[in-house]
Amino acid sequence: MKTIVNILVLVFCWLSCHVLAVTGRHPTGVNVNTNGPTTVVITFQNLEANEQPVNAFWCGDVTATGVVIGNNPCVSGTLLGYLPDRYNLARIQGESGFVPGAGTDLPGGTPGTPGSMTRNMNDVMSIPEAVVRRAYQEAQRGASSEFYYIRQFVNNGINTFVTVTCRLAGGGARTPLSLTRVDLDFDQASFRKSITQVEQNTLLEKFSASIRYNGTGLLKGRWEVVMPGETPPTTFDLLSEGSLSIEDRPLQKRYRLVSRFQKFLPPNGTALIPGPDPRLLPTNEAGLYQILFRVEASNDKEGNTDTLGGIVSTGGSAGFSMPTLKYFVGHSPVVEVVSTERNITLITPQNEQSLSKEKIKFSWFPAEGVATISMYRLELYEVIGEKRLIGTAMIKPQENNYQPGEKFKRKLTGTILWRVIGLNKQGVVVSNSPIRKLTIQE
Repeated sequence: MKTIVNILVLVFCWLSCHVLAVTGRHPTGVNVNTNGPTTVVITFQNLEANEQPVNAFWCGDVTATGVVIGNNPCVSGTLLGYLPDRYNLARIQGESGFVPGAGTDLPGGTPGTPGSMTRNMNDVMSIPEAVVRRAYQEAQRGASSEFYYIRQFVNNGINTFVTVTCRLAGGGARTPLSLTRVDLDFDQASFRKSITQVEQNTLLEKFSASIRYNGTGLLKGRWEVVMPGETPPTTFDLLSEGSLSIEDRPLQKRYRLVSRFQKFLPPNGTALIPGPDPRLLPTNEAGLYQILFRVEASNDKEGNTDTLGGIVSTGGSAGFSMPTLKYFVGHSPVVEVVSTERNITLITPQNEQSLSKEKIKFSWFPAEGVATISMYRLELYEVIGEKRLIGTAMIKPQENNYQPGEKFKRKLTGTILWRVIGLNKQGVVVSNSPIRKLTIQE
């Protein structure tokens, strides 16, 4: 018996000596916008060789802060929400591939630097409005105005939880400079076109980027154009530079430079970034072009992060890829059809809403130019794997809602993705909606 006890003691001592964990994070705490989403880049420092991230969530209260080994510090009943998969841009620096669940087609990484002893994870904390709203409501009821972002790591079966303090604020000068929404469009456009068609050797209309942001500081970047025949950018290429680690920034593809921009953003939350002179944009060659809004990293004392190898600038970060503005030079019947339609705007259910089958009713605003749409099609997809189509419903163009019948309801299980597309008489897709996620309550 004594021998068994000694063995157990030795095993425990070995584990305590050899199972180490992430040692810290930077920043340790940030101010976040009380009235909207917030994005902050966080460096989790000194991960062990086998240590991997497995979860990310927010809690209203914790039993301990910093690096907590073993027990989840989230106080029972105070969970505010999980980081959505589409916002998960976390990357372990010096390793290939992104963490499971990353919501974008990010490329494999580069080999680690020879002799480097630091293994960090670059994380983009994008706080959804729903999480902030819950935290604010709890603060109104008398709870603390602070809540916590928690990253869970696992190493040889040992769990480590690392907390970052989030302080409710106004989203102004003491909040990290980050973009929360970007829209590109022509200045005189009555509605956003999928593709704008122009004649050869003619000027485009003036266009601009309308942005919403938190914090204050210098926003800088460049306008680029993708020429016909060039490999189009991936979602990784369109991420803002401030959202990426130093190792990943050189991996983004570059295209023909049109002009550069630099604008100081005051702490008022909205701004308009004028596009380049239309005379600088090519229209001599027929084909499809894409105008890119490339945001470069700027110095931001509220958001810069310490990687233990130096301070990295993260100003202008964003938890999403920048949109593009497409134009087609020449004549194309397909482009003429697509460019006349406005994207379909979904109404209900809201994105990431959880509902019982009895309360589900799909609804949307009809697209502009509805005369060319002969039918709407509601599509359901699996969330995991290759997002396999699991069900469809055809709706007349005069209607903009669909109440599932009993047969259709049987397809509604677990978490699904859904969207609505518009078809013309030839069955060609002429308009579509964004994809939304819906969870079915059992």
